[in-house]
Amino acid sequence: MKNIKKYINNERGSQAIEFLAMFPLIILAILIIWQICLIAFSLVVAESAARDGARAAAIHDSNWKQVAIKSASGLKVNVTGGPGSEEAHVFIEVEAPIVKLPLISEIEFSYTVDAVMPMEEESDGD
Repeated sequence: MKNIKKYINNERGSQAIEFLAMFPLIILAILIIWQICLIAFSLVVAESAARDGARAAAIHDSNWKQVAIKSASGLKVNVTGGPGSEEAHVFIEVEAPIVKLPLISEIEFSYTVDAVMPMEEESDGD
């Protein structure tokens, strides 16, 4: 009976068990933070690409779509819009990178950013 009480009151190893219980939650928190950082990064890159594309369209560059796509390198984008009579309006639809988790089905997160620039007068090619 004395031996059983000794084992019941023994707390050796309890920290390891507590760590094992908390470890999955710590990993999940890190993955959520990483996902938020990926979305924020892709948003900043997409906004910059939209501005670059709108600026290229505003100065009558015929390759304004390629400018926007190159500026958003590494992201899956769809570029629309373009030069108008008074302003260049470029829309970029972005599919944000997603952290793949084994127990969660396919998740997609996409958004659209845009930029507007006033059209510059076309030069005569002096």
